[in-house]
Amino acid sequence: MNDKGGSKNPLAWLLHASLVMLGASIALNLAVTFLQPVVPWLIAGFAVAFLVWCVVVFIRWRRSRW
Repeated sequence: MNDKGGSKNPLAWLLHASLVMLGASIALNLAVTFLQPVVPWLIAGFAVAFLVWCVVVFIRWRRSRW
């Protein structure tokens, strides 16, 4: 085996690429499955943080007018 370029066999390269694609698709499927119940809570948290930020900006703007 050569140490520089890896395997020169196209069949081995195709097998390796297929295994990488299979692993990536399984990992993506697991990530979506595990994140699906949490996403509404994350969106709600960002919405609450944005509303609090808007209120703070409005209050600071009202106080700076005087």
